Amino acid sequence: MEYLLGFDIGGTKTEVSLFQLNTGIGQFNLSREDQTTDIKLNFSKRMPTARDDGYEAYLKNIVALTHSALEENNLSIDSIDGIGLGLPGSVHPQTKQMLNGNTHMLIGKDFVSDFTKALNFKKKISANNDASCFALAEALCGAGLKYQEETGILVSSQQSIGVILGTGCGGGLINAGKIIEGGKGGGGEIGHFTLVTNGHSCYCGLNGCAEQYLAGPAIESSMKIRQKGSNKIINAEEIFTLAKSGDALALGVINDYKEKLADFLIALNNIFDPHYFVLGGGVSKQNLIYESLEADLSKKMFVSGRTPSIYQHQLSDSAGGLGAAIMTL
Repeated sequence: MEYLLGFDIGGTKTEVSLFQLNTGIGQFNLSREDQTTDIKLNFSKRMPTARDDGYEAYLKNIVALTHSALEENNLSIDSIDGIGLGLPGSVHPQTKQMLNGNTHMLIGKDFVSDFTKALNFKKKISANNDASCFALAEALCGAGLKYQEETGILVSSQQSIGVILGTGCGGGLINAGKIIEGGKGGGGEIGHFTLVTNGHSCYCGLNGCAEQYLAGPAIESSMKIRQKGSNKIINAEEIFTLAKSGDALALGVINDYKEKLADFLIALNNIFDPHYFVLGGGVSKQNLIYESLEADLSKKMFVSGRTPSIYQHQLSDSAGGLGAAIMTL
């Protein structure tokens, strides 16, 4: 049997997942070189990232989390064939250092090297951006298989874009089953594409970034503006519920959001020309955003022909850890 560990590391929580290949009863099917491998999720465990405690404390805690996961499954570190890390920022393809992101304690650190030494792991640890790990998992085990079934186009011949619509907005670019990393690891940083000229300021130093309009907090901010000074705080999920019930203010917020999302996907389509998009994150769970989205895309495509499919995530919360794990293959 082949065991893999996948880590989904975010600003709030860190989750480790243990996967087993070729069990005959896997929850996931992995397409590799157009051959299918089954994967079983054996175990998951999480801890708070506690990024304010600093790098050394985090390294100590994630090592303890790893040993705990192994002990609970009666495995040693030597039983593991690969470890993958999904990091919350851009990861340099050669140094594997995180160059930017909202979890500042990891920026510029030799985390892969330090983690390898602390675990006394004799094999390779892979690392990439967490949104790219999501996109990879969906391409090889989720949306990519669905698209192959619908069109006959093999996973190994597909191009896709994974888009995270959650607390932030990020993405991953996949070509023929591999992550497009970019020269410095910045491939897929689509949340910092300028969506609105001279728009809202972003923490990255630019104005009008897609993240300022398409992440969950942007929906909440838009609603607050329309409430004209009300102190009532309504979260994004509640705003969608109000919109479904016909609330005028909420409908205005969601219709504006859908228009900007369509413009965003149209721009990405005209640059990358993917076979499909797959959306993840909390906002992606709202069916309302998919209504007429493909039709809107088809009206403004530069190159005519089949409109890219737009899928809701197929792998739920497993995608980040799964993508990190299969990256090691």
